[in-house]
Amino acid sequence: MTETTEQPTKTTGTVDALLNQVAQGTEFHFQSGLCGDWTLMAEEPEKAALHLITEGNCWFGFPSSQAAVTELHAGDIIFVNQGISHFLSDQPIPAHISESDIPNFCQPEHQQNGVVCYDINSPSQTTDTVFRLLPPWVILNQEHQANEMRVLINMIRSETKTGQPGSQAIVQRLSDVLAIHLLRAVITSHQELKGPLAALQDRHLRTLVLAIIDEPGGNWSVEAMAEKVYLSPSAFADRCQKQTGMAPKKLVDQLRLQRARMLLTNTTLPLELIAEQLGYQSATAFSRFFKRYQGVSASHFRNDD
Repeated sequence: MTETTEQPTKTTGTVDALLNQVAQGTEFHFQSGLCGDWTLMAEEPEKAALHLITEGNCWFGFPSSQAAVTELHAGDIIFVNQGISHFLSDQPIPAHISESDIPNFCQPEHQQNGVVCYDINSPSQTTDTVFRLLPPWVILNQEHQANEMRVLINMIRSETKTGQPGSQAIVQRLSDVLAIHLLRAVITSHQELKGPLAALQDRHLRTLVLAIIDEPGGNWSVEAMAEKVYLSPSAFADRCQKQTGMAPKKLVDQLRLQRARMLLTNTTLPLELIAEQLGYQSATAFSRFFKRYQGVSASHFRNDD
């Protein structure tokens, strides 16, 4: 009974540590009023990003994609994950523009529209892996935001509009808090989610998922995972399948696959060391695992990235 009553505290502490890491990783990137025929384009960005619409309306979409563009309004906020090319534009279908041309469209004295953009660093492998579990993008319209988030956004909008001394520092601090609220909203949202991200919504599975992310090469048998969440193996397996749509082994495989993608993309570690980090006894065994899920070899994935 003692272990069971301690479990919510341990779970909360683990999520708190994750959210604190995210807060420490936000970086003010871009703030301006926009006028004329403007477009902001991000091509395969290395970092996740937050975009806050401070004034007017604009369009959000993806270059070279048939997906419909989305109209955004002042107060809306968008999370865009790592590597997802996207644009913000005053037109539904923007012309291509490079980041070096952005200042040509940034004239606060002529402000018709306004955007504040942040980059979000991944200060640890844990946060990097969690970001990769999140959807490619999330739009939180103003009317769907929690009251706390709406207050933060209004404060940021006010600071960017007045441009008083110290406003950039204030916006940066507010963005740290905003990033926490946004990630918490995604993790705790009631929309239908599958896989490891859905496990983060479950109080029994959340600690387990973050523990696997911290130590993907551990001996994660069904029995070991069940003990971690204070459930019997059968009860744990049933709960995992119900909450994530995955058997326990598949859940571990997906978390290891996310870490493998990150290591192949962001490091030059040889396959032998990546295999060791993920709990495989050889590069050959790791390569078989990676190709089974990814469809291409680890070497091919790294070279094409």
